[in-house]
Amino acid sequence: MSARNPRTRGSILIVSALCCGAAFAEPPASPELPPALSQPPTAAEPNPAMPPPLPSAPTAANPVAATQNLAPAQAPLPKSVITVAEDPTPQFPRYASLQPRIDFWTRIFGQYSELQSVVHSAEYTHKVYAVLDFRGDAVTMNRFALGKWRSEEEERVKAQVERLLRSVHAKRHTPELLNADERRIFELYADIDDDSRFEKAMGTTRAQRGLQERTAAALATSGKYLPEMERIFRGYGLPTRLTRLPLVESSFNVEAYSKVGAAGLWQFMPASARMYMRLDNLVDDRRDPWTSTDAAARHLRDDYRVLGAWPLALTAYNHGRGGIARGLRETGGTTLPDLIRDYKSKSFGFASKNFYAEFIAASDVERNHQKHFGEVQRGAPVAFDVVETRHYVPYETLRRLCGADDELFRKLNPAYRPEVIEGKLYVPPGHLIRVPAGSAKSFDVAYSRLSGSERFDSQRVMFLLHRVKRGDSMGKLAKLYGVSQTSIARANGIKKNARLRPGQVLKVPPHAESRPGPVTVAIGESKPQQTREQKRAEQAEIAAEKKPSASKSKKKSKKADKVAPARKPQFRVHKVASGQTLSSIAARYDVSIAELRAANGLKKSSVIKAGQKLKVPN
Repeated sequence: MSARNPRTRGSILIVSALCCGAAFAEPPASPELPPALSQPPTAAEPNPAMPPPLPSAPTAANPVAATQNLAPAQAPLPKSVITVAEDPTPQFPRYASLQPRIDFWTRIFGQYSELQSVVHSAEYTHKVYAVLDFRGDAVTMNRFALGKWRSEEEERVKAQVERLLRSVHAKRHTPELLNADERRIFELYADIDDDSRFEKAMGTTRAQRGLQERTAAALATSGKYLPEMERIFRGYGLPTRLTRLPLVESSFNVEAYSKVGAAGLWQFMPASARMYMRLDNLVDDRRDPWTSTDAAARHLRDDYRVLGAWPLALTAYNHGRGGIARGLRETGGTTLPDLIRDYKSKSFGFASKNFYAEFIAASDVERNHQKHFGEVQRGAPVAFDVVETRHYVPYETLRRLCGADDELFRKLNPAYRPEVIEGKLYVPPGHLIRVPAGSAKSFDVAYSRLSGSERFDSQRVMFLLHRVKRGDSMGKLAKLYGVSQTSIARANGIKKNARLRPGQVLKVPPHAESRPGPVTVAIGESKPQQTREQKRAEQAEIAAEKKPSASKSKKKSKKADKVAPARKPQFRVHKVASGQTLSSIAARYDVSIAELRAANGLKKSSVIKAGQKLKVPN
């Protein structure tokens, strides 16, 4: 037993087999759900009745504005009101075969701490072998050491479980030969009538970390966005319960990025984002919580129209519409339980099989948040007006016209690329601009008075430079950069079929895209990764952890001291150029505006000038 981490032996599974390492916590009992939510469908699990047909897609260039002209399913609520997610039946059925998964994820979202690891089976999700509790370790260990220790313990326990599963499978017909730990595993699977159940569970042992604290924080943050999100979904005739999907996707973290490239509140992948919103060298609408919500509503609506049931449509949001349709064809099934039971595809794995159960569980936790978290103070809804420009205009000009400071304007308009914020490229016409509530009229007046030096009929041209390598051709470069061969030829004054020389430098024009209409699906992860700010903090902590202690450094030779590298300075120095703002400088160096202000002793009212030198945190 580890001296630094004394064990609390509780009435949990396989305790004696796993009696060293992190402390165990007994898995709590399944939460009691309200009677209205606890009635499962019939044993046959029929496909739920189809709700009324969804309205047609808005056809206006501005889909957000277009939704305002649709007859809503019910009278719009004031922006400050957040509705309770609707009862899940019949649109969101609670299939009997999925109830154990829902119960498992309810505990993950609502009861297990982020410092607890639930060791369970991916094949039989609800079969929990042990719960490792690291809350005591977190008090005495730094994050880097705790993370390493935790990962080691999770791997050790998973390996022990796998050994037990193999042993129990071998003795399954002679249970009298089982020892105490093996018997616990044997009895855990007593409700599964399948002779190969232990064999199927082998190789599927995983550790799921709790999400209680993250979910509580997500509910608080959600108040900023849910009123407008619900309004958008009502405009498309969709159930407002769907607006709780970001509890699963991103925990309502607008800066969430996944390791596979999904981004924002709704975790759109780049390929699907381009089908539902703008994603180019000027704008990444995935980072805009309001625009991405409109895109997600159209995405889910299209999934539903093809698949005909919300359990399938929601699973398609994770797995892909084509993949779900293919699975139904191959299995001859009609419901999500049919798919989970019969569809054998490597791509249809743990995340896809559990996505609908996670959604039901997360929205259940929100419905019963007082039981799990007590009172949750929701954030105040973000108030704004929306205006639309008719010209190419510098970002800084728009900020000045609406009277917002850098931080507020960036918060209201988070989709713009650093090149736009820095003034290298202009904000394009027709893109919706959010301004502080009550300032739309004054903005329109000021915009009408802009001179020709601040509004333009065409975009600035900013070329990428490509050095030609052996084997490059015009066609290859056009495909690589997503532009036409003609545009590359025109930018360089050469013919479209010109032969390229290795070492030749070509100008490549930017790839421009307009806002698209609804087409198809996204494949996203169900869990958010760290934000860029969190990653910087963790990297700094890891770097600090790796630095030698004072006692060790004294033992180094004088020669080693002489050749030791210089310590990295705490700040870089940036000389302000004409037209730059704190927002553009922060975006260039990937730091926050608040960090820049703190490093330079600037107030919110402070104005920076060309030639001024600023300290930029490393």
